[in-house]
Amino acid sequence: MQNKTFKIIYSGLIAGFISEGVMGALFMSPPVQKILYNPEIQSKLFLDITPTRDLFVSIAGLVVLSTIHSWLFVVFQNAIPGRTWVSKGLFWGFTIWIMYWVFQEWFIYHTLLREPILLNLLELILLLIGSFVEGLIVSKFFDEKKEF
Repeated sequence: MQNKTFKIIYSGLIAGFISEGVMGALFMSPPVQKILYNPEIQSKLFLDITPTRDLFVSIAGLVVLSTIHSWLFVVFQNAIPGRTWVSKGLFWGFTIWIMYWVFQEWFIYHTLLREPILLNLLELILLLIGSFVEGLIVSKFFDEKKEF
């Protein structure tokens, strides 16, 4: 049991770190930056508030949150659709995305910061890619067949 707990923690931290790196690279890319921070289409509130956030604390929190995603994967692993770690991982990544990121984009960025819906959709596409990465990594750690 102790070994499984340790595996849940390190798989979640690794998956969170890598997925946050992928999303960071996507969000920091010049084309995305040019769109998301264009004052002609982005809300003023978004442009005023987002530069003040503490990125280290935000990213660290999301990496730690990934340990919960890893634990929940283990809890639900037998019920997750798919026969391979890839199909289970993609489903799990989609689950993370739909349960966390869609909620956050709607309630924080769209309703509170008044970000336009088309920019929310762009962000959601990027967040889905990161969620797939996280789901695949967690799934691979708990793959009982150990095959690709």
